[in-house]
Amino acid sequence: MKTSSKLGILVCAVLGAAVVGCSGTDGAPGQQGPQGQPGPAGSGAGSDPSVSAVTPGHAFLARKLDVTVSGFGTKWSASTTLDFGPGIKVGTITVASPTALVAQITIDKSATPGPRDVTVVDGSSKEVYKGAFKLDLPAVLSVQGTMAQGSIVAMHATGKDLSTPFDTTSTGDGLFTPITFTNLDVTAPAGINVSIGNATLYGVDMTALIDVTAAAMAHDLTITSGPAGDPGDDLFPVPGGMTIAARTPTTLTAGTAANGTVAKPYESFLYQFTPGASLGIVDFAATATDPNASPKVVILPKSGKFSDLVVFAATPTLVTTSADPYYAIYWDNTGTTGAFKVTANATAAVGLAETEPNNTTGTAQVAASLPFVLQNASLASATDVDWIKYTATTNDVGKKFHVQTVPGDPKTDTVVDVFKSDGTTSLGGPSDDKGYHENFVSDAIPAAGVYYIKIYASPQGYSASHKTYQAIVRLQ
Repeated sequence: MKTSSKLGILVCAVLGAAVVGCSGTDGAPGQQGPQGQPGPAGSGAGSDPSVSAVTPGHAFLARKLDVTVSGFGTKWSASTTLDFGPGIKVGTITVASPTALVAQITIDKSATPGPRDVTVVDGSSKEVYKGAFKLDLPAVLSVQGTMAQGSIVAMHATGKDLSTPFDTTSTGDGLFTPITFTNLDVTAPAGINVSIGNATLYGVDMTALIDVTAAAMAHDLTITSGPAGDPGDDLFPVPGGMTIAARTPTTLTAGTAANGTVAKPYESFLYQFTPGASLGIVDFAATATDPNASPKVVILPKSGKFSDLVVFAATPTLVTTSADPYYAIYWDNTGTTGAFKVTANATAAVGLAETEPNNTTGTAQVAASLPFVLQNASLASATDVDWIKYTATTNDVGKKFHVQTVPGDPKTDTVVDVFKSDGTTSLGGPSDDKGYHENFVSDAIPAAGVYYIKIYASPQGYSASHKTYQAIVRLQ
């Protein structure tokens, strides 16, 4: 069947140029129409120069690299300059061609991350490629704990620059000697002490001790990776990575428990305790309702600085001689949540400053009554011994001697023992010598009479740099 001429015209109209062989009404080729008017002249290749590409288009803070800038219709020359914005220094520029530049750039560790405009100036010609180059942090921090004044915080730095892993060189075996990552260092501002616990090629675990007096603001943190003094060390800056919040300590009253709840793992809580002005003994304790918890209390003096740490324990004890306040920080390194309490109990005591010679039972210093504190004591040598004499009454029979050594120096390593009147028969001693300081409870006092407390240097190692202590003697 022959298609009508009207249908053929409709098909050609709908399909247009895609239809080949559309013809006139009788299927014969149609006549060519008149030639149209010529269009306007096109733009020349160099009439509208522009920046077409920046390679690479991404870099990390504190890095040096070569960047290629490509153009379209440009006529770049030796006088051409480049600008990547604040914090990026442009060094040598090589004109690879009129449409290609290779620039050496140095990115400052404190440059602002984010997209950057790249500006090319050549005489009176200026081309801008908006957002063509992006700056990124080479490491990001994740935090567990309370990022606030007077706290302990667990932090993890994840390396994002896969071409630059962390230097994991270390010493120690983690059993007899601690593992130290010798080629990693952390720079933090005043009031924040950061230590490294573990490191992998792209991760660093750290603990931050934040002083009570640390400035409440955003602080910069920088990890340095590489051998000490190496000018090629790699930097991993985290500008404003630690935002410290201000907080006011809760007053801790003697004999009254302060209750709290850990809502998130590794939260810390800050307290302040003010003792009496005369000689006394203060016993702190931290307890939690969850049996898996292992809470401890950090005791800082009135400076509020971790560098002046007094003691860190579940049941810290200290000797006080004035009304200067102490800070107590509750923290549980297991990350356990739930209810807890902190207590502080104060006890009046009598005391004597250590007086030499007191290194025999015959020259022992006399504790006229208990509780007693041997103050400002020192182990002058590895063989030095300090003796204390106490005469038990009939009311003391059946009770036990509770002897503690406390700072002084947190690293003075002592051992204590309690002897009967002969000075050689131990009443359940010596102490276990598991830590620097001792917390020893003797066997029960069998009878009224003279007893001796002996304090001496640990056979595990004496240090002349750490030799001061105080001794507390009580009955329980």
